[in-house]
Amino acid sequence: MEHNKDFKLIVNKDQKNWADQFITGAQILELAGSPADWVVNQLVPGSGEDPEIGAAQRVDLDLQAEPHGVKRFQTRKPKTNPGS
Repeated sequence: MEHNKDFKLIVNKDQKNWADQFITGAQILELAGSPADWVVNQLVPGSGEDPEIGAAQRVDLDLQAEPHGVKRFQTRKPKTNPGS
């Protein structure tokens, strides 16, 4: 199914647009300008851990997909904690 709209996402506090409904961890790193060996975490509201997104793992950017709303991600060096 073709979409003519861009999907919005937040990477390292910067809003980005993406033409496809799905994005992989590797594509998020590229979009952020982060090295390929860095780690991507999806930031989810509330308490609990922010799941790590693997390089080949696909994330649904649709606003209705869980968690609802614009998806937020953070890239970081391996072996550092999200938010540090």
